[in-house]
Amino acid sequence: MQTKRLTSPRWAGVAAFCALLLSLTAHAQTSGSVTQAFQVARVAVKPDVQTKVVSLYGLGTPDTIQKWYIIFYDPAVPSHGRAVLVENNQITKTYPANGGTIYSADLTFDPSHITSEGPALSAAQGYAAKHHIAYDSVTVLLKETSINKPFRWKVGLVHDGKKLGYVMVNALDDTVADYTPPTTDKNGSSGDEDKGFFHDVQKTFLGIGGDLEEFFTGERTVDK
Repeated sequence: MQTKRLTSPRWAGVAAFCALLLSLTAHAQTSGSVTQAFQVARVAVKPDVQTKVVSLYGLGTPDTIQKWYIIFYDPAVPSHGRAVLVENNQITKTYPANGGTIYSADLTFDPSHITSEGPALSAAQGYAAKHHIAYDSVTVLLKETSINKPFRWKVGLVHDGKKLGYVMVNALDDTVADYTPPTTDKNGSSGDEDKGFFHDVQKTFLGIGGDLEEFFTGERTVDK
């Protein structure tokens, strides 16, 4: 008996559908959650500033970011910044950013034109493995601090809520540029304990500490 070959139009259609699914899956894996979060968050601001982002700050596991805090440049508010929190691809909070900083249009960027956070997380994993740093969660920050400085992801390595340091990853080619150890106070205690965490955020992230504290706790103390 001759074996029936799977060359009918029906099977060709099934094969094409499977190929499409694989393509969509591959795209989802490479696009990164920051791309999706940005597309969701941009509807919270006016069309003329939807591609003008001041900073991206994410929280998640070593492999995946679950929360994105996105600050858009918005000259309609006193600080020129509007914060949007995206969780599970949904906007859960938005309000004018009031971290004590006046945001500049010269230091904005379009997230649709950058490499996603995935390669940066992988680069941080590689660095941590090489230097025997065990961590269970991360913070990530991307912002322009100066038009003359390199554009880099800042990946914070965290274990049991304590920062272990920051891996700086070039946003253009995903190479590790530097490593910065965690900050400590004069008594040797980590700056990430209790409210010291927010003070560390304020120093490290150049003025968005108050915004993050308000996002997390509903209160604002670090910049008052």
